Amino acid sequence: MKQLFIGLLCSLGVATGCFAQDGELLKKNISDTMLSPTRVLEIPEPFDGQQTLLKLFPGKHYKIVSGDYTNEMINWDCKTCKAKSYIDANEDAAYDFPYAEGVATRLLNVISYKDSSGMQYKMLTFNHSEYDADGAQVSRFTGGTLGIAKFALTGKVWSMKFFQPAIGAYGAFSNCPDPKALMIGHDQYAFMLKVVNGPAGGPFAGVLYLIAGTGGTYKQVMTMYDAQRTEVSEEEDLASWDCTYSCPESDKRFFRDIIVTIKGKYTANDLESLPDEVRPYAKTNKKGTFTLARRYVFKWGKGYQLQGPAGVTVD
Repeated sequence: MKQLFIGLLCSLGVATGCFAQDGELLKKNISDTMLSPTRVLEIPEPFDGQQTLLKLFPGKHYKIVSGDYTNEMINWDCKTCKAKSYIDANEDAAYDFPYAEGVATRLLNVISYKDSSGMQYKMLTFNHSEYDADGAQVSRFTGGTLGIAKFALTGKVWSMKFFQPAIGAYGAFSNCPDPKALMIGHDQYAFMLKVVNGPAGGPFAGVLYLIAGTGGTYKQVMTMYDAQRTEVSEEEDLASWDCTYSCPESDKRFFRDIIVTIKGKYTANDLESLPDEVRPYAKTNKKGTFTLARRYVFKWGKGYQLQGPAGVTVD
């Protein structure tokens, strides 16, 4: 059925790229030098995220469009690459990248920012999933591998200053959520991921992951569970909440404290799902709303750690 659908898109002219005769999407072997962190790459102004991604991973490019549906990817494999082990945050399971059966790389977003001197940067973020001949991304509890490339503007040329093809896997259905920039120090930016996942029909649970540069590489430096719980029907009488986060200015030059504020509603009928700090109030008041503020402090060698006790107010 997938092949018939792709064949129809080709006949309508809404799919670009090269297909095998049976309608499958192809992949292209690339050199292991393409994954070298010391690669040199320059991109002329204006910066185009998708074209830049294609220069980073010069595989087979496809853009499948049907109405509001768009599936754009670069399919590749690397026969001479030595696979390395990474962690999928969904259960801390280890996996190897590049994937043995090939890779499909997709653009996540391009984050623009400046430092205190006015220098302009572009952080290109991208998602890798296992190559699929039909262009699918599968498995609810398999994350997409996050990768980044940082560019700086000099004159009219964007020069790549940092390249990390893979950090780890986050999200669901082999798709990492878009990273959001967060300034955590003087000219120091980190990138927050909010992963929301759970059983079909919900409620879904949210987790925050902070990715930051330390020790010459970008890595996960903070994890906060129970960041969100989605609403379901009122008849089910379940708790729900969401969060915001900030990094206030302070006398710390780098890795400033991060404040996460969680707001939502609690019910004694859903006691076990509640954040630990809220649970005692639900035993007494049965039902209401709450605001919870957590402070995370950076500890060298350990990343961001919860600094207790958290502040809680209930209504």
